[in-house]
Amino acid sequence: MSTLTAPPPSVPRILTQTLDEFVEQQVAEEGCADETAYFAKLAEAERQRKITAYYEREIQRGLDSGPPIPLTPEFWDKIREEVEQRFRAKQAEKSA
Repeated sequence: MSTLTAPPPSVPRILTQTLDEFVEQQVAEEGCADETAYFAKLAEAERQRKITAYYEREIQRGLDSGPPIPLTPEFWDKIREEVEQRFRAKQAEKSA
């Protein structure tokens, strides 16, 4: 997990008493050292949720992109040949 630093002391606390009590309870239940550690844990969980959502969208986009293409040895040979041709063309441009 990434290390987050505490907010500067100038950041005002804006929690209601009810939320403050809830946070204190969560800090204890989650085994966090303090409120900053608890909020860092929440932020990391949200970051992970967004990463997961991104990959789920990308997978769905791939699934929706059309019929599947068989990934045969011939397919990969064709891909390699195309890449080699592009590489040779770039090398020729640099040499010219």
